[in-house]
Amino acid sequence: MSALHDDSLKRHHARKFGRILMTGGAGRIARQIRDRIADDCTELRLVDRTHFDAAHSTETAHVADLSDAAAIDPLMQGIDAIIHFAGYPREAGWDTLIPANVQSVVNLWEAARAAGVQRILYASSNHAVGFYPRTERIDDKVPTKPDSRYGVTKVFMEALASLYAEKYGVRGFGMRIGYCSLQPTEARMLSHWVHPDDVAALVAVGLTAEYNSEIVYGVSANSRSWWDNSRAEVLGYRPAHSADIFVEALQDIVSADLIAEHFQGGSFAAEGYVRRDS
Repeated sequence: MSALHDDSLKRHHARKFGRILMTGGAGRIARQIRDRIADDCTELRLVDRTHFDAAHSTETAHVADLSDAAAIDPLMQGIDAIIHFAGYPREAGWDTLIPANVQSVVNLWEAARAAGVQRILYASSNHAVGFYPRTERIDDKVPTKPDSRYGVTKVFMEALASLYAEKYGVRGFGMRIGYCSLQPTEARMLSHWVHPDDVAALVAVGLTAEYNSEIVYGVSANSRSWWDNSRAEVLGYRPAHSADIFVEALQDIVSADLIAEHFQGGSFAAEGYVRRDS
């Protein structure tokens, strides 16, 4: 065996995540995470609806629409786990959200089950629980309280992931992600902001920890967080960043909308809100 081939084998076996399919590979969150995990993947198989380029030696780029079930099956060959970041990321009408966030989810989990994929990590959202008030600290066991049609689609995904874990053994790791960016920009983010490094660390937990079906929060170590993320910590999550260093600069940058300021979901909760008895 040549020294070059031997070195290649060592690098292959050192990559602890195996072959990973990442949906929404050209999207905002995926672009922030890809470079942080690519070295640990034998292959990071990226898929998105529009053409994009692979940027790392372990990445491969594929174009497919997940709402088309037939387009998904070829992507599953040899896959060890899935990181699902695809979907419509904002509030919209049902005609937009159902194909992107419901039908695509059904297709992806069913294709994974049929292909024998062992686990799916997926981007749920803080908007699945966005109608809790900011005065209430919640954990992963609280009943869902979606703040929008978008939030409802995330609740659907959490429920479907639970079904496929319990009935078919496809492990589900739901990450209720706050706002992912290099730094927070307004007061609400002092509670729900997450640095891309910490999302990547949470992804690593989801790819390696022992669990069946979990819901955790994608949030950095913010002292003002509304979320008890102790379950993620038990599984091994150790966030390296905190919004606390931005408190003085951002604490007065708030919304003029009192409903948005009352609920954890912010503007998603306030949009279209007409109830005035609470």
